[in-house]
Amino acid sequence: MSRGSTPLPTDEAPSSRPARSWKQRLVLGIGVVVVSACLLGAAGVGYGWWRLNQIDRQDLSLTASTGGPQNYLIVGSDSRSVVSKKDADAGAFLNGETEGAGQRSDTIMIARVDPAARTIDLLSFPRDLWVPIARTGGSERINTAYGYNDGAQRLVDTIREDFGVDINHYIEVNFKSFKEVVQAVDGVPIYFDKALRDYNTGLFIDEPGCVTLDGDQALAFARSRHLEYKDAKGKWQDDPTGDLGRINRQQVFIRRVTDRATAKATTINLKTTNDLIGATVQNLSVDQGFDVGDMFNLAKQFRDFRGDAMRTHAVPVTAWTTSGGAAVLKMDEPAADEVLNIFRGLPAGSISPTAVTLSVQNGSGVDGQAAQVKSALEAVGFTVTETSDAATSRDRTTVRYAPGSEREADLVARHLTSSAVLKSDSNLAKGKVVLVTGPDFTTVMREARPIDDATTSTTATSTTSTRPGGSGRSSSTTAPATTPTTDMVYDGPMGVAPGDPPDGVSCG
Repeated sequence: MSRGSTPLPTDEAPSSRPARSWKQRLVLGIGVVVVSACLLGAAGVGYGWWRLNQIDRQDLSLTASTGGPQNYLIVGSDSRSVVSKKDADAGAFLNGETEGAGQRSDTIMIARVDPAARTIDLLSFPRDLWVPIARTGGSERINTAYGYNDGAQRLVDTIREDFGVDINHYIEVNFKSFKEVVQAVDGVPIYFDKALRDYNTGLFIDEPGCVTLDGDQALAFARSRHLEYKDAKGKWQDDPTGDLGRINRQQVFIRRVTDRATAKATTINLKTTNDLIGATVQNLSVDQGFDVGDMFNLAKQFRDFRGDAMRTHAVPVTAWTTSGGAAVLKMDEPAADEVLNIFRGLPAGSISPTAVTLSVQNGSGVDGQAAQVKSALEAVGFTVTETSDAATSRDRTTVRYAPGSEREADLVARHLTSSAVLKSDSNLAKGKVVLVTGPDFTTVMREARPIDDATTSTTATSTTSTRPGGSGRSSSTTAPATTPTTDMVYDGPMGVAPGDPPDGVSCG
């Protein structure tokens, strides 16, 4: 999407253009260079180049790549249609369900890759996260977006609308290829400080110590949601964290397999290359902008990248129960901004339009102006709950706000091509922001003005730099009501997961 200070007409929504360039990927989004680093050995003879051009491509509407850091949406497709109960690893897929139980997305991640800084940030979304689903008018678990006929595009749009995060590239891998990829790098060594088991997936780590996970074990480990561990007294205990714990374990696994694949790249041979490519090509789908040349260029830049240098993040969530009795997770929006800003490309402390809810009043007398302004603000990403005519006309456009909402009001004002007066109003409910248009109102901009360049104020305003980070947020009001079941907010690694081996112990 083009960024800039070009005014946004009240009837125009931000446009998206197809992205270009994708780098070959491995299941679960295991590092941006895991497979591509291993393929460098084949690039010289053109073998890897030829095979990678056989990857399936999807025609998706994504945010255009303009250089710099890029966001990759990585989806682990959990389709049961290719799994038979007779398969050795069927338990990891079916969990006791019938064959071909439909396509799912059990793993949803965003990798933000900055080649210049040589950094990779990884954000995982819990499958039970309750969000508005794009183009449905209601809310559901986030992984249901992928179940629609246009699942890839709907998931992209849902993330863009709900979190204000633009998606530049898309990669989807069927879990069926997971085992072959792990086997192609001769397994993944991990240190376990306690015995673990999960009867649902078939995970059995009988004793503490170094274990090289083969394909079956790695799949069972990465998909474990019903984990048990043996405590210091030798008794089995449940890990109650479910999907949140699984996300933490997946991120640990990503680091370990990244190191393994990078190390293997130094001793790559044609057979291993063929096995690795064969394990992914037939089970991989990317956006139509896939470019094999860019893949190899990125692999060279990250060739020595280590898994421990990968920065992993969690969406802060709270346990909730829907009005229908479903146990789900709700994002803690104020706490989530600091994490999401990394993937929005915003400085720490910033807020984005997706974090702001306001109402609009027509104080200029121009017919239909409040409705037009509502459409323009929602196109940028704000949520507008209501429109009305102001009780009295205004000489100037004004943003009224409840004490404590200075930053939100300031951001609204800086998205207007006209200046605006910021006015604190103690009569407004907590968190309330009201935009009242005046005769000076013109239009809404995609890009916010710089700090202190758009407003005058009767009180101090925020001095935190910000710019919009996405193309909008769903303003659906038809989602089922929910009620909290706990005050605990999960905002970091949790659950039972392997750690680093003790001093003097080396795994692999």
